[in-house]
Amino acid sequence: MSTDNPVEQSFEEAQLRFQRDLRGDPKLYENILTARTIDEVYKATSDIQAKMAPQGKMRHLAKIKPLLDRLAEYALVIEVFMQVKPDVIALIWGPIKVILLWSSQISNVLDKIADTLESVGHALPQFAVLAQTFDSNDVVKDALALFYLDIMDFYRIIFDFFRKTRWKKFFDVIWPGHQQKLDVVISNFQKHSNLLRNEVTVRDIKEAREARLRSSEHFSKTEAFQELQKYLGLKSRVSPSMYDNRLDWLRNRRTSGCATWLFQDEKFCEWLDASKSTLVWLWLQGIPGAGKTYLTAAAIEHTKEQHRALFAFATHANHNSVSAFSILQSLMFQAAEDDKDFQTVLVESQERELGGNTGYVVGLLKTFLGTSGTTYIIIDGLDEMEECERQILLHRLTEISNECKDLRLLISSRSEDDISRRLEEKATTIRVDDRNSGSIQIYVDRRCQDWMASRYFNPATKKELLQFISPLSAKANGNIEEIRSELKALPNDLEGAYHRIFRRINKLRPQLRAKCRKILGWIGSAPVPLTALEMEQALSIDPNPEEELSEPPQLVTNVSFVQMCGPIIEVVDEKLQFVHFTVHEYIFSSDIRNHIDIDSSAHELALTFLAYLGSSIMDVDLDDEDIQENILAGKYRLFHYATFFWCTLIYRTNGQDRRSSQRRELLDQLIQRGRNYRFKTAAEHSKPLFNNSYLQKKSPEAFAMVCEALQFHLDDKRFDWNWSNSESWVDLDPLTTSQMLVRIQEQHEALALNPTRVTSLQSHYGARLFRCRFAFCEHSYRGFQTSRDREDHIKTHGRPWKCTIPNCDFSTIGFSSKATRDNHWLKLHLPNLDQLQTGPNEFDSLDVVEAQPILFFLVAKGDADGVRRLLSAPGGKQLKAEVIDSARCLAAKEGSLALTQLLAPGGETGVPHAIVTSAIQSEDVDFARWAISMAQPLDRVKIMKVALGSKSEEIYTLWEDHLLNVLKGVPGISKHDEKGVVEIYFNRTLFTGIKNDPLKEARVKHTLRKLADRMTPALLGSLLVGIAKSSCSLSLAEELLALGALIDYPQPSRGTGMTALQIAAKKTTKEAALLMQCLILNGADPDPMTWTHTRTGRAKGALGIAQYVGRTWDELVEAGDEARSKLEQRMDEVLP
Repeated sequence: MSTDNPVEQSFEEAQLRFQRDLRGDPKLYENILTARTIDEVYKATSDIQAKMAPQGKMRHLAKIKPLLDRLAEYALVIEVFMQVKPDVIALIWGPIKVILLWSSQISNVLDKIADTLESVGHALPQFAVLAQTFDSNDVVKDALALFYLDIMDFYRIIFDFFRKTRWKKFFDVIWPGHQQKLDVVISNFQKHSNLLRNEVTVRDIKEAREARLRSSEHFSKTEAFQELQKYLGLKSRVSPSMYDNRLDWLRNRRTSGCATWLFQDEKFCEWLDASKSTLVWLWLQGIPGAGKTYLTAAAIEHTKEQHRALFAFATHANHNSVSAFSILQSLMFQAAEDDKDFQTVLVESQERELGGNTGYVVGLLKTFLGTSGTTYIIIDGLDEMEECERQILLHRLTEISNECKDLRLLISSRSEDDISRRLEEKATTIRVDDRNSGSIQIYVDRRCQDWMASRYFNPATKKELLQFISPLSAKANGNIEEIRSELKALPNDLEGAYHRIFRRINKLRPQLRAKCRKILGWIGSAPVPLTALEMEQALSIDPNPEEELSEPPQLVTNVSFVQMCGPIIEVVDEKLQFVHFTVHEYIFSSDIRNHIDIDSSAHELALTFLAYLGSSIMDVDLDDEDIQENILAGKYRLFHYATFFWCTLIYRTNGQDRRSSQRRELLDQLIQRGRNYRFKTAAEHSKPLFNNSYLQKKSPEAFAMVCEALQFHLDDKRFDWNWSNSESWVDLDPLTTSQMLVRIQEQHEALALNPTRVTSLQSHYGARLFRCRFAFCEHSYRGFQTSRDREDHIKTHGRPWKCTIPNCDFSTIGFSSKATRDNHWLKLHLPNLDQLQTGPNEFDSLDVVEAQPILFFLVAKGDADGVRRLLSAPGGKQLKAEVIDSARCLAAKEGSLALTQLLAPGGETGVPHAIVTSAIQSEDVDFARWAISMAQPLDRVKIMKVALGSKSEEIYTLWEDHLLNVLKGVPGISKHDEKGVVEIYFNRTLFTGIKNDPLKEARVKHTLRKLADRMTPALLGSLLVGIAKSSCSLSLAEELLALGALIDYPQPSRGTGMTALQIAAKKTTKEAALLMQCLILNGADPDPMTWTHTRTGRAKGALGIAQYVGRTWDELVEAGDEARSKLEQRMDEVLP
């Protein structure tokens, strides 16, 4: 202290205590000290009145003048008699100025404060009058110090009120309590005034001080006790669930250290950091038994160490009593436990509403949370509540969260469908079973330590037991409950985990029960997991052969699989699967009542695939636009999966109902719809891949088809089959499924690259739209989310190409392409240049393993003589044919004609397609001339596409001359056969491939002109139809018309088939519109089949043609009348 004078110490103690009470707000104390005279207070009152006057809210502040007068007298007295410091005087005026400014925010509050200040003014004595009778002695000074203590008490009580964050909302509720405290101080003012008026003694002052302390302390204790009793009585009557016992139960059974990973998790730390506002909702998600509840309990305790945490545990054992209201009610009372003001609010609220009005409780919670600072709400076991109740709870918590910005929420539950819909967009997820392997290991170690400590095992036994227990955590798959089961050796755990869910399913109404059991059966029996979207379409298919499926039903709604079947299944990466392998063991176990038969499920899935593939989706006559429409309508959701796995399921379920007439009838329907008339029979196996005497007898065709399909799906070369080489393999399939697969994939790709179609595609085929181009790759039906991911995959696609060096690791690992393997040989299996000897003696001493890398080195070097001598050596003669073939392909890529000829097998009459392609792409004219002349007839169609893209005009001319000579060099070829040859070369695939490529179209037009003298108008007309079916190229169409194509081919000569105009009218593209305009203005018949009800002008493309050409269909037809009349006249002159 600055002095030993007791009176002066009293003033300083009161000042320091007041300053200490404001330690959380030092700026406020500094602001108080700025008002050092009564003038500051009067200025504040004037400002308040001036502010309120325009609003019509003038207050009667003159009533506080007696207080200000008494305080002015008091300040003058203590300043004269005791020479107190300026800060002491400032604490008389500063607080009252701040109080007036605070209370002026609300008129009603200002009135209450003014009334109280008026009461204090009347309680204080007239210090100016009494000062005339004062003796300057310590007794009087001590009495004056008592008033200063009272004044500081008065200010402190009011400051306590106004510094509450909720004083504006709860004023009417909590002000009365503070008024009672102020009344005690006002009473002290009156008592101390009497002391001054009477002859005061030292004893009087001492007794007054003691009485002041007693009255203040007694009132505080009495008030606190009474308020607490009111609150406890209310709490007892309402009886909310507080969950503290449940938290303690979990605390005592939790293994320490198991939650460390969560406390260190980046997402959890961000959620817990009150300074960051980006993460509000956190979702602890996991499979049953993953330890979510124990983890949540740890999270509650960890959060409570730093922040206010409100929590609840919902368990299935008491799900009937756990409701949204009961949890919200509990959170409300938990909030009041450590907040006396909120306790007062609850006491003063409507008790009946507290016991049964969710909205009322939510309103009180919002009022508290809106002003309480950062608060954390943690709910465990949300999935254990009834669905309706948890939806209400999530809705109310979302409502509270939206209004209370300092609120953070953590939800712990399984991934139920309805919960996912609510939380997946706004909550950040932590998947417990993906992260708790360390927790499981800690649990196993601690339990084992405790167990072994209680037993007397010898060292050898301990070692053996530890070896047995060590794999437990690895086998748990995130399920700590399974570890408990293993350690406790309780074999009936599955019954307890899944019996309730499975029994609920079996008690559903018959139709829904059958559907749920079908879903579970198909999840368990599918060769690879079905996606939810594939499952939806499979469920829509009726495999009854008597009601033949014309086309798959239109799907307009999504199925909530998890909601239907319960939390034993989940959707992961769009695929349906059981949450744990033990679900599969349980529902398919014959020991379980009403179990599902997995073989019957697989058989039913196979029949569903057959019925689906036997529908109109297998129509090979569908044009590209029709296929795109079917894709966008979701009709091909199941196509890729069914195409790959129908025969797998037929083979697997062959022993299941071998005499199934339903399966036979569906197979017959599939053959009728999808027979491949271009099927190339592969070499027969010595032993059939499929045996079923009933099917072989009743339907030999179906039996043969199944055998051929199995052989196709097991072909050794299948992993090389892709879209670009589809001509080489689609006809090895006895069905047209492979042909359709390639066309669907190509159209799907075109749509996926169109940003306006992506949303529609994703609604039917999921997010992974970009599929691998290799047909038998799993990513051809389980694609990638971006084209870049797909291209990265294709770069390292399968590895069918093996290194032939036996001791090389890549002889088993393999490579994704021949080129990569060849590069590997060149880099790793070649000797150094200074070690390589090309003399005959050196080659003669080489074995086959040493000869192989040297061959590729010599080919890459272009040393034809060295290659010749190597192949003549003993080691070279033992090289495998595939090695020499690969070396030859390398030589062709290097552009070496000499080496390509040197490495040719003996008696070769035709060069493989890959060699011809490399020769054309090498831009070596001599090499290309030789290769083209040696091309095999069946490869010419593929070579045509390569030649059109050649950078060398001379090489394309070589190819063009070769093509002309092919037709001229075939002796006795009929016009019909010639037509077929031309149509093979100039097919729809070719026209589609050169679309929007001016160079390639120009070359095709040039070739057509050279072939014009060998092509009839009908042949040219058929090519025109092909263009309409593919690219709708206006340039090519005009060229064909100029060459004399029948514009209405195949009408009227054949009487059947659509004309180019009719085909183009079905399309809605700009290219099709321009083609229609060209055809009509050149005399095409707008309605060649007048005997039918179908009119070309009613097609969708015709109806929308005006947006591209500026004229309607009817206007174009009218404009083309003259041209059509001239064409008909010309045709009459030509035809007899």
